[in-house]
Amino acid sequence: MMKVLYFSKTSEIGPSSRYRIYQYLPSLRSQGLEVAVRPLFGPAYFWLLQLRPLWVGVCAKAVYAFATFLSRASDLLLAGPADLIVIEGQLFPYLGLMAERLLARRYKVVVEMDDAIYLTYRHDRKIPDLLRLSSGAIVGNRTLATYARSFASQVCVVPTVVDTDRFRPLGMPKHTQCRSASDVITIGWIGLGYNIFYLESLLPVLQKLARAHSICVRVISSRQPNLPGIHADFRQWQYETEVTDLQTCHIGVMPLPDDEWARSKCGLKLLQYMAVGLPTVASPVGVNREIISEGVNGYLASTHEMWFEKLDRLCRDVELRGLVGRAAVQTVVQEYSLQVWGPRLAECYRAVAEGADLAGFSQTYSGATLPSRRQKSAQL
Repeated sequence: MMKVLYFSKTSEIGPSSRYRIYQYLPSLRSQGLEVAVRPLFGPAYFWLLQLRPLWVGVCAKAVYAFATFLSRASDLLLAGPADLIVIEGQLFPYLGLMAERLLARRYKVVVEMDDAIYLTYRHDRKIPDLLRLSSGAIVGNRTLATYARSFASQVCVVPTVVDTDRFRPLGMPKHTQCRSASDVITIGWIGLGYNIFYLESLLPVLQKLARAHSICVRVISSRQPNLPGIHADFRQWQYETEVTDLQTCHIGVMPLPDDEWARSKCGLKLLQYMAVGLPTVASPVGVNREIISEGVNGYLASTHEMWFEKLDRLCRDVELRGLVGRAAVQTVVQEYSLQVWGPRLAECYRAVAEGADLAGFSQTYSGATLPSRRQKSAQL
């Protein structure tokens, strides 16, 4: 039985580790792989990020990082036999590559990336060197693949996906129930607290929309938003309630700036909205352009005027919300679901462990044969 050992950045509490690693474990085991995960940071990591005043948070994080680095060093020493090592990002953030170099001498090592970590402090040189010494890289989108191919011998694109047995529409989706002009329309946003400024960038649009419609903005996060003049429904993020909190919205939003960091994102919240049947408006940035077929399974908006126009249209037209929401579900189930990609990831791991060329895998699965936006429109 093939053995895969993960060194993840966080426990399941972290969205990147949860969606790129932990959610795959049952599927990988069912495919005959023995898998184990050794996280670096636990739940305390996200709590420490919010500590104030700032100097208290910095001191607390330093102590916590020291303890977790010692734990990781122990995990490395006790790693034992494995056919493949998967490193999420890096073993020791901000430190050198000594541990990765030693590991690569004993094992086949794959680097897992779902964001542009190479843009962050002190990583512009470290990540290229890490990719060069690895046996390959698994990345979440084509933007990351373009970067990784400059350094890694093999690169495979595996998109971030959702479990459509968990993220699915309600039996009677709420977006089909709101028919009266007096009914409140709930616009949903989900994300980490330190990313809430993306939602707050839509404030002028939401304020204008609130003058035309009875709206509520539901924020599912660890931090309350600053949205003056808007009826905000804050929901503390919890794994047990996140799906229900999304299912009972009418519309999803994913605003992003058009910069290099945002272009490397993998569209998770967009897929979460779409999987539960929400018609969604998103910025035309990065992978969002690949996931959304304009006017079919969602909408793209690059200016405040476009954002208002498309949100206003969805607020006014309940039938349109239902039509777009159903097409969104179909897109996720067919192209971005755990059920589709679980077996493919197992195949990718086997290929790396056996020293096979990943080019064929990438051409088959990693974007080359995914339907284009025009093809998807024709299919729907």
